[in-house]
Formats: sequence, structure tokens, C-alpha cells
Amino acid sequence: MATAETGSDRIVDFDGLDRGPIPANVRTELEALGLNPNQARLLLALLRLGPAKAPDLARVSGVPRTSIYPVLEELNAKGLAERVSGPGPAVWAAPGRDEILDRLRLAEQERLREHESRTERVRALLAKTFPDAPSVSLTHAHVIRGMAEVRRAYERMLTETETELVMFTRPPYTWTTGSPNPAVLSMLKRGVKARVLYQANEWEDPAAEEFRRETEAYHSAGVEPRLADDLPIKLVVADRRMALVALTLEAVAEDGYPLTLWIEHPGYAELHADAFEQRWDRARPL
Repeated sequence: MATAETGSDRIVDFDGLDRGPIPANVRTELEALGLNPNQARLLLALLRLGPAKAPDLARVSGVPRTSIYPVLEELNAKGLAERVSGPGPAVWAAPGRDEILDRLRLAEQERLREHESRTERVRALLAKTFPDAPSVSLTHAHVIRGMAEVRRAYERMLTETETELVMFTRPPYTWTTGSPNPAVLSMLKRGVKARVLYQANEWEDPAAEEFRRETEAYHSAGVEPRLADDLPIKLVVADRRMALVALTLEAVAEDGYPLTLWIEHPGYAELHADAFEQRWDRARPL
């Protein structure tokens, strides 16, 4: 029988051998590619077990048995799972690892093409419908839910930053692949000045050794770090005009990541930037 430890991605296969834990970032990376949590868990179970029956996939993946068939159908619609023909109870299988990633990439490319095409159609319609509409500058504020959405917002900020980016950095993190985020390195190459504050007790925790090792790539590339005694929130401010703020440090149960606010407003961002400067002055060099 296959089992999955509660709250983990460790799977024990049918032969009784524990194959070891599936790193948590594997699932979150699949979610970032467009899958929801249940789809990602079930796809990983299919990759681990090979062709399997729905009850076994439910035990391994942790997806509730009442949801297993709808999730399998969702994966089937994406071309990521299919029913294997044969007598008896249904057996499901997934394509190979590379094929899964190719199909996810093609689906995203098609979605972007459709979005661009629709955007241009709507642009033409609005120009025709409101030819004399005034241009109004509005404050943009959005509540962002889930790690994948926060990561996309953060990478958009990295792309749009022109002069300065400052951060209060605390877990959980959206980038945990073991290699530096290329969007950060690209921003630094453009000449953007970046400074980061880490909370001292979290930075010095023996369990954070891997995190410290990963961040060295950013520091070597030009990010200036310091340690602060206390950071009450997660915060990113770019060019004193846009801010990304985690409203709570506790993960939201249904999303698995703190509720986060994206605000494009110079006055609001400037206040947060000033707060960063005050804590920066009190912080100590790494």
C-alpha cells in the first residue's frame, strides 16, 4: 500500500520502500507553472507511482478521495493525465517529465497569445467607443493570494524597477529553487541599487544555513545586506512608487502563503521607504 505522511510530500511506494521526500519547492514550482495545489500533488503522485488507480493516487497525493476524479479530469483536460485502456477499475497515467513541462509551456504560450490578441481587440473597441475619454491617473491596489501570484507580482516589480529597490526579507520565500533568481540579477545589471534587511534571529538560525548560502549570490552581485533586530512585516518597495506588503506573516490556510497587498501609489510607497531607512540606519552590517 502507498502512503503519504500528513503535511509532507514523503511517499512510501507499493514495494514498501521509502523513496524519500519530494522537496516542497517541486510542488510550488508546478503551481507557478499554472497548476493548483491538488493538481500539482496528484501529478507528482502519478510521476512517482506510474500507472495507478484512483484510490491509490488519493492515498499517495493527499488529495481527498471525493475530489480525486474531478482533479484527474482537470489534468486530463490539460493533457497531463490520461486513463489507460483495459478491463477492471480505471488506471491513470501521466506522460513523461519532459513532456509534462513541454505541454505546460505550450499552454502558457497559447494563453499569452490569446491574451495579447484579445487585448488588441479591446483596445480598438475602447478607442472607437470612447474616442475623447480623458486620461486619469488612479491608485492601483490589489490583494494577492497564493505563492504563485505573489511571485509573479514580485518579478514584475523587479522588471519595472528603474533606480532603487529595498526589502524587509522574512520567510516564507517565493523563490526556493537552490539557484539565484535571474530577475534579481538582471535588475542589478541594469544598475538598480538594492538593499535588504534580514531579521537577525532568523538569519542566524542554524537551520537557515542553506538560505544564507543561496543569498550570497545576490550579495556578490551587488545587493547590500544588513541585519535588523525586528522586522514586523515582509516588504518590498521599488523606486518609492510601488510596494508589495505581506499583511500577515502567517500562511493563509487555503492559499499556503501570507495575504499580500500590491500598491502602486508614490505617497504610500514613500512612507514605507522612509520606514525602511529608519530601520536600515539602526541595523548592523552582515
